[in-house]
Amino acid sequence: MIAYFVHDSKKDKDMIVLPDRGCSVDVTPRFMETFISVDPVFASWSGDSCGDFRPEDFGTVVATRDDGGDVCVMDQEVWKRKMQQYLGMP
Repeated sequence: MIAYFVHDSKKDKDMIVLPDRGCSVDVTPRFMETFISVDPVFASWSGDSCGDFRPEDFGTVVATRDDGGDVCVMDQEVWKRKMQQYLGMP
């Protein structure tokens, strides 16, 4: 299952979108830490319904993460800012 870290620059809002679960969660330090953790188990997450929308419909995809894979960063600059914002580290 792939999770998408999405940044909406118009609303200055971040969310993690889980299309396979049909939901999204607002990013908090806890969700950010889990997103980058060794074994995130996205199948156990629940959140706000996002229906059939694509992650891109919510903003810019900054990073993706598969349950068993590494974080794949699409926008290094934004990712670095978000790591600092939520976890206090670049």
